[in-house]
Amino acid sequence: MSEMVDAATGGADEEYGTTADAAVDEALSRLAGLEDQPLRAHVSVFDAVHGALQDRLADAEG
Repeated sequence: MSEMVDAATGGADEEYGTTADAAVDEALSRLAGLEDQPLRAHVSVFDAVHGALQDRLADAEG
């Protein structure tokens, strides 16, 4: 993922980077800092990210 560019810094983001799709980037940004959250919180975050990515895919497919 090192070839992805971090929009905020203009440099490579070692963890997630950007995808050039704002909706996908927004969904993935929810994963930032998740490792610091209790395990119980992970399920709802993963569910929200999954839902957002499914919505974006449905939009792209028309």
